[in-house]
Amino acid sequence: MSNLKKDTPIDTVTAVAADLTQDWGLDSGTKFAPETLVAGDLGFTSIDIIQLCVALDQSYETRFGFQDLLMKDGSYIGDVSLGQFADFIASRLNAQGAPA
Repeated sequence: MSNLKKDTPIDTVTAVAADLTQDWGLDSGTKFAPETLVAGDLGFTSIDIIQLCVALDQSYETRFGFQDLLMKDGSYIGDVSLGQFADFIASRLNAQGAPA
């Protein structure tokens, strides 16, 4: 996968998600928007979510620690939106002093 890092975290997250799902045969009306749920709307399984996390880490050349987004009180949460991924990345970049 080529580097899909864009100008903003939401643009990067949507580009990476679209790239990962390009061969899945999703409905042509499928939206890649901040409110799009990775499991509920895009059909990601747990391994697909891991691949998304790895691809985002690679795009930014850093490790974000997505377990902090995907787990609460030791259990995996039900679903995450593309916007939640983008907000998480932005907050981690801000904490590192890097531009989001």
